[in-house]
Amino acid sequence: MKKYFSFLFLLGISYCNSQTSENYNTVLSQLKEYTTVIELSTNNGKSRLIITPELQGRIITSSYDGLLGDANGWFNKNSITTKLKGGIGGEDRLWIGPLGSQYSFYYQQIKPLNETNWLVPNTMENEAYQLINQSNTEVSMLKKMTLTNHIGTNFILDISRKITILDAAQITNNLQISIPESLNYIAYESANSLVNIGTKKITKEKGLVSLWSAGMFNGSTESIVIIPLTKKGKLEDLYSYMGSLGKDRLQIKKNVVLYKADGQYRSKIGVPPHLAPSIYGCYSAKKERLTIVQYKKTRDSLYFNSNVSVQKEPYKGEVIPIYNNGTMDYSVTTIPSFFELESTSAMRELEVNDTLNHYHRVYHFSGNKKVLDAIAKKLLDISLKDVTLSNN
Repeated sequence: MKKYFSFLFLLGISYCNSQTSENYNTVLSQLKEYTTVIELSTNNGKSRLIITPELQGRIITSSYDGLLGDANGWFNKNSITTKLKGGIGGEDRLWIGPLGSQYSFYYQQIKPLNETNWLVPNTMENEAYQLINQSNTEVSMLKKMTLTNHIGTNFILDISRKITILDAAQITNNLQISIPESLNYIAYESANSLVNIGTKKITKEKGLVSLWSAGMFNGSTESIVIIPLTKKGKLEDLYSYMGSLGKDRLQIKKNVVLYKADGQYRSKIGVPPHLAPSIYGCYSAKKERLTIVQYKKTRDSLYFNSNVSVQKEPYKGEVIPIYNNGTMDYSVTTIPSFFELESTSAMRELEVNDTLNHYHRVYHFSGNKKVLDAIAKKLLDISLKDVTLSNN
């Protein structure tokens, strides 16, 4: 299904004109004028990130080079002038899946199921999280969500969200890599849990739920997403949505998926669970920045997909969705906007008071290309010299 996700389609034009290009301190100052901001830092203040409980507990952006370093995340500056309502962006947000199928939370209860009825539920897009605890390196937040899926099933959920900035020792432990002193880095984990506090069991027949982590980043012509497949795979094994993708945008090279993340052409791919690794990445050669995403990968098999339709197999989907923004007519624009690096938890039936958990970790590294190349080879099974896309 090539047409869906109308929320991002409609905002795509304004997004293209509101790309975050300022440094970290500029973003911090802008946000402080409109909302409560929590900063976490480590590495003597070089590694920093911004959290906003009022804005759905999002991580807005981060820096690996102190206050004057680049802002790694993308957020919609236009949302500030509209009182921060909708389309905010940020490096890490939590939504509740599924996106597609008759069990979606994003197409209201209007029939037929149609992309023009896309609407992010207010409880996800506009309501604040309650701050529970905070320190220099960790923030805990809570929120109650009441949701209704497309077929009318009601859910009452308790959501907890803990964000931790990771130091060098934690990075080394998680990724089993060494961090030389010359390497700039910022890393964080969002650990999320969902509790069924309704009066009924959550079942497959009425619709399941999942935890969906997504981060928005500035697109550029040389940014490429890197996904090493766990088994031999072909392009036909991936899910593909919206705009068609030629070799200049999507390839599998040495069993590694390479996907252009320029924020200039609307498209989306999804990696099914049997091919999805627990670690994938993105490389921006111009910024000399290697981003690694690590998430909680399980052996479960039920995931959502992004097709806007009533489905016979609504639980056959992707564990890694990647979205590249662009214009509504699928033309290639010269003005970059954003792309998204995402992960989802599996779905399963939940008894009353049963819990679902998911973590999503992001690591940004910048520095000597040889050091970055060694990390890419170890974690992504590819040398950075091979991270290229062309029609040849």
